[in-house]
Amino acid sequence: MAQKTYGYKSKKDFHIFLLCWIAYFSTYVCRLNYSAVIPELQADNVFPDSRIAMVSSVFFICYGLGQFFSGVIGDRVDTRKMIFAGLSVSALCNIGVFFAHSFPVLLSLWALNGIVQSMVWSPVLKIGSLNFDEQTRTKYGIDMSTTVPLGTLLSYGLSLLTLVFLPWHYVFLTCGLFELAAALIWLFGSRGLCVTKSPKTAEKNAVPTASLRQTVTMLFSSGALLLILPIAIQGTLKDSVTQWVPTFFASTFGSKTTFSLALTMLLPIVNVTGAYFAKAVNKKLHNEVSTAMLFFIIAAGFLLLLRLSGSKSLVLSLLAMVGVTTCMFAVNVMFITLVPLQFAESGRVSTIGGFLNAVAYIGCGVLNLPAGKLLERGNGWNALFFLWIALCIAAIVFSAVCAPLWKRFCKKKDEEE
Repeated sequence: MAQKTYGYKSKKDFHIFLLCWIAYFSTYVCRLNYSAVIPELQADNVFPDSRIAMVSSVFFICYGLGQFFSGVIGDRVDTRKMIFAGLSVSALCNIGVFFAHSFPVLLSLWALNGIVQSMVWSPVLKIGSLNFDEQTRTKYGIDMSTTVPLGTLLSYGLSLLTLVFLPWHYVFLTCGLFELAAALIWLFGSRGLCVTKSPKTAEKNAVPTASLRQTVTMLFSSGALLLILPIAIQGTLKDSVTQWVPTFFASTFGSKTTFSLALTMLLPIVNVTGAYFAKAVNKKLHNEVSTAMLFFIIAAGFLLLLRLSGSKSLVLSLLAMVGVTTCMFAVNVMFITLVPLQFAESGRVSTIGGFLNAVAYIGCGVLNLPAGKLLERGNGWNALFFLWIALCIAAIVFSAVCAPLWKRFCKKKDEEE
């Protein structure tokens, strides 16, 4: 029996995973750094809350729209070059904010940052589908999901360290240089290492790529299209909650930005466990949608705690936000990683992964827009908490409808293999 390397069948397999992990991990460093500086923007009256929320929403919407195109393109091109282009241009966008940080420039560069960062996730999923068997793909998907909390942790950590010594715009320079280094590691480390192009159907043993019509039919029959709303909601609760956490602590409890960021860094430390909790639960339920629904129910309880007691106690509010984001991270693993990998035999993992991730970020962008408006009014936090609770309940209802359809689809797929 071949000796495994960190659970992978060979050193080569582990190196493929590690390079993909570094690539996607670095994108979080250069997207959540904006959230880290929001309290500084507010404290210095750089921009009003509505404009601050607009920049985040533009990123989410551009990232989501980019996923539609990147997913389809990723199934047709060399993903190695595509990932490098996304990382390097994203790094330059961040460095650009450092040099010119007026609102129009910030808005434009952050929109472009969203577009180019969308060129990374779908190709990363595609590489997993092309280079690993079904069992290893599941491990790869779970392990890749740790990029989200750990990328969040490093983004806040780098931002915190920078803000201790330098003005807010230096955060973008620090994070941009980090992502640029990751882009170069990817470019040179992945050369000749893994399969990055889909095999032609004429080649021996190649799996034919499903047509667009067949892909849409699969999404309908599996119930995946019904997941559009729950996916958009989990994107909102995962990213919007994370984004506003430092601001909440600063405005509600009078915390300094650096202290708020230090508290916020507790979220991703705990969030990383969400992937493995989700894996354990799904092993019992054998249904990604049912697993996600269970975590939505738990998240609703944490949101209710946040609404009732969060503004009265820093400890309770932190506990509630950790609970919500950990649950949404578990849901994200099910919907954005494991669900697309179930379509590996269709040759459309990148397309479907891009589509579902697009829904998550466009939904977050659209649903994040009211946040800035609500926070400019009196009692804005309570109104925002009510909105999040209502969204969570809607996600539970739609997931309950979709769960039996998804179970039937997976059972049929397993019988055909």
